[in-house]
Amino acid sequence: MSSVAKYAYINAKVRGMMGRLLTKEAIDSLIGAESFQTMVRLLEQSPYGPRLAELPFEEINSRNLDRVFSEDFIEAFNVVYRSSPNEVREFLDRVRMKFEARTLKTLIRVKVANLPLEEAMRYVIPVGTLTMDLCEELLRKKDLREMVDAIPIEIFKEAIKEGWRYYEETENVFPLEVAIDKTAFEEIWRYIEDNMKGLDKQVAEHVVGTEIDTINIKIVLRGKFLGLDPLTIQKLLLKVNYRLRKEFLQKSLEAKSVNEVIETLAAYPYHMGGIVKSFQTILLEALRKYEKKELLTGIEVELDKLIYEVSKKAGFGNPFQIGTILCYLNLKWFEIKNLKTIVVGKEEKIIPMHIRKYLIQKE
Repeated sequence: MSSVAKYAYINAKVRGMMGRLLTKEAIDSLIGAESFQTMVRLLEQSPYGPRLAELPFEEINSRNLDRVFSEDFIEAFNVVYRSSPNEVREFLDRVRMKFEARTLKTLIRVKVANLPLEEAMRYVIPVGTLTMDLCEELLRKKDLREMVDAIPIEIFKEAIKEGWRYYEETENVFPLEVAIDKTAFEEIWRYIEDNMKGLDKQVAEHVVGTEIDTINIKIVLRGKFLGLDPLTIQKLLLKVNYRLRKEFLQKSLEAKSVNEVIETLAAYPYHMGGIVKSFQTILLEALRKYEKKELLTGIEVELDKLIYEVSKKAGFGNPFQIGTILCYLNLKWFEIKNLKTIVVGKEEKIIPMHIRKYLIQKE
């Protein structure tokens, strides 16, 4: 089957869905809304309006908004999946794993934090096997061990159990999160290398490979922040490298602090493929944020923005390749994540400047 025949329908469908993503101006309006109620009225005028119209106005609260956003992502993924030819569905079966991995990591974090169910679900984006009902069921388990035992995705359950001993010794979920990411992304990468060719392979490698590079950087940074030794951090790294060469990653492992890790990687000639901001600029901006509060969140947000930028660029290239589909799902995920962040911020009356710090979008 030619690439034109293979992608003509699905990419026309996805490009239409891309057109319904919120603009930066629309996001800024939500952030700047004077109240929670004003934000809701703005949402009613957005592509989310039809879903909100199904709720009586007095029932539009943060929990119901969370459900609306989560259901919207589930439906968007399902529409893309159903509209795709079988060969693309095989790839989407693997891509779904990375979204399930993110959801599973969030479930673990909120469970360990012992958040009440309603508050915990504000941070969860159900997808795939991890439906809304299942996520709530998992969070109702008495402890993390019982929750892990109830996870229906065997490949993730086994990965978590491999890192369980370290978690019990340290009470740190970091190795569990890494194990989940490794499982998902190594499965996706294996499929790309074994089954794709031509432009599909090139674009998929670029998008997924950049994500893998950022994950490895986050692992090194988090490891240094936790005071882990280089050998322990190295064992946690994904076995895949895209443009971040092993020798530079190894050099960053020998750094003595988070600051030194960023300075080491910022000197690395990482080619961004035409992205507006250079890799060095992104890392140096992240370093400035870290030095102000000494939290890794700011660095991780900057690295996620790199994935956002890559997805924006790759998603609007040649229409007859996998990139449009792959990048739309990334952009939709970030939009839902941003909306959940805005809802929490508005409900807690956080000033717009502080809400904006945690959003994944172009500044």
